[in-house]
Amino acid sequence: MKYSFANFFKTHKIIFILLFSSFVLFNINSQYNLKNFNKYLSYDDGSKYHGIIKTPPEIRIWQEAFELKEDLSVENLQNEEFRAHFLPAKNLAFIGKIVNMDFYDENNNYDLSGVIFFFIFQTFFYYFAVIYFYNKLLKLNIKKEVIYIASFFLLFEPTINQWNVTIFGETIFFSLIIIIFSFLIDLPKENYKYIFLGVLIAICYLQRSVAMFLIIVPIIIILIKFKKKSPIKIINIFLPYIIILIFIGLLNYNRSNIFYVFPVSTKDNLYTYFLPKVVAKSQNVSNKESIKILEDKRKILIDENNLDLENEKDLMQFYKMQSELVYNVLLNNKIITIEKAFMAYLHSTLLNPIEVLFTRIKGKEYYKSELHKKTIKYRIIYSLLIFFITFLGFINIIKQKIIFPHIILACGVYFFIISGWVGYTRYFVPTFLSFSIYFAYGASFILSKKFYFKQR
Repeated sequence: MKYSFANFFKTHKIIFILLFSSFVLFNINSQYNLKNFNKYLSYDDGSKYHGIIKTPPEIRIWQEAFELKEDLSVENLQNEEFRAHFLPAKNLAFIGKIVNMDFYDENNNYDLSGVIFFFIFQTFFYYFAVIYFYNKLLKLNIKKEVIYIASFFLLFEPTINQWNVTIFGETIFFSLIIIIFSFLIDLPKENYKYIFLGVLIAICYLQRSVAMFLIIVPIIIILIKFKKKSPIKIINIFLPYIIILIFIGLLNYNRSNIFYVFPVSTKDNLYTYFLPKVVAKSQNVSNKESIKILEDKRKILIDENNLDLENEKDLMQFYKMQSELVYNVLLNNKIITIEKAFMAYLHSTLLNPIEVLFTRIKGKEYYKSELHKKTIKYRIIYSLLIFFITFLGFINIIKQKIIFPHIILACGVYFFIISGWVGYTRYFVPTFLSFSIYFAYGASFILSKKFYFKQR
């Protein structure tokens, strides 16, 4: 057994060294964040915010996890409006139950004792995903150097790895995406194995609602590869996915007598995050004024239709009418809509490897702060460098007629199309993950040229 393990370690020592080094950096980073931001900080106006639990999504996840930890019964899994992502708070509650986290102290302040175990849990799950991906890459006829560089990229690139010291659940989401990548580059012939893929995609959706239509991508890939042999495989993907969606729908029906499977945030995001930009440009007003205009329209919808938003049926009716309003505004301002969407997509590609750190330093003021302005040029340089290496890899792969990186990219393109319009750099990371192989080929190409010129 010792000899066998020694041989295994010797064969794969580089990936073990990368994993160990990554964990050391994670440990340093997590301790730094807990030491410096696990407390209440002050804005310039004297108001307070918690350094780690500061944004509305984090506050909601923390509160929901606290409530779930006290009662993890099926009846309590979705005891209120299905507003946002299903799993993040459940994952935190599960770890909180195991390590007996309190979540709040006697003064109702945030108590993060034990949260390090959640950070470790999601980081180790991410390592499992990277190892699984690494193992799948070994089965392909590619250079080991490329595999090691791709693993290095996934384990150390800060835009990706900064999220492992947050409770957003992004790291778990990224892990699920990498496992899906691993499955797609080595599609099995056995039909029954596609049940696992269906479950995986469903869990990915429960972790982040942006994955709601991700199932389309593997279905297209399977159709292309297996053609007439694909129907059973596709059915096996759909069945577990549909079953899990029905389960979510029944939880909502049991609570509200309304069967729905998509979080209501998917009906609200266009109105909240995108429409203000279009209204501001079309009516020649400031963004702040456009938000006020849209808030007034919301109030008119509520008053004219006598809606009670505490009633979930009324809430669903309100979101339906609001969606109609959104589409009318966008269709009546097609050029502005295209322009604003293009700028949002473009902005989302600007990598921000220090977002978690600097938003903890500045809180909600970060995006309008001098700190944000000063770092933009460095982010542009970093983004251009990464994308240049990635582009070199893309050209190199095209020349070599290698197919599997494009399969991974198809997933990345899906995420970019469905969420890039928001304009948040964080939403670009799932797409960024799909660049790992291109980056690896690009870096390998640069290293080979450097070695060549040294030899000369």
